Amino acid sequence: MSSEAHIPWQRAWVEVRCSLNVFSETLSPTAVTARVGVEATDRQVKGDLRRRGGRSTPAVRHRWTWAPDDKVERLVDPQLDAIWGALGSRSEAFSALPAEAKVSLSICIVHHGAELSLGWVLDRRHVRTAAAFAASIDVDEYNETGRDA
Repeated sequence: MSSEAHIPWQRAWVEVRCSLNVFSETLSPTAVTARVGVEATDRQVKGDLRRRGGRSTPAVRHRWTWAPDDKVERLVDPQLDAIWGALGSRSEAFSALPAEAKVSLSICIVHHGAELSLGWVLDRRHVRTAAAFAASIDVDEYNETGRDA
């Protein structure tokens, strides 16, 4: 269940955001787009300034990102199904990127509510599909319980 639609009596819920990313020292987001045939939903160009902790620092590498739009339910399966639905036919193009271009599937899970409820499963179909993209899987979890209950 998404955090926007949680039931008030619910003690715990998660909000999930997923994305497919390409990180590279040399391959720009424009070059990634040309090779994989789809526009990024977000990008970072090496050397561009970005705000971190109240100060601006130059990005140390290029980043090409595709993430589902805000209409997709913020749970693991719907987020990943949206990525595979949009990009699945291009897995060979991603896996053929130069070795220094790192493809990564990012899963960000934020725990909300009055109590922390841990435990989730990544379905093997998502693991197989990430492997077809030659993607590593990066999972970040954040505990926001007690802050918004």
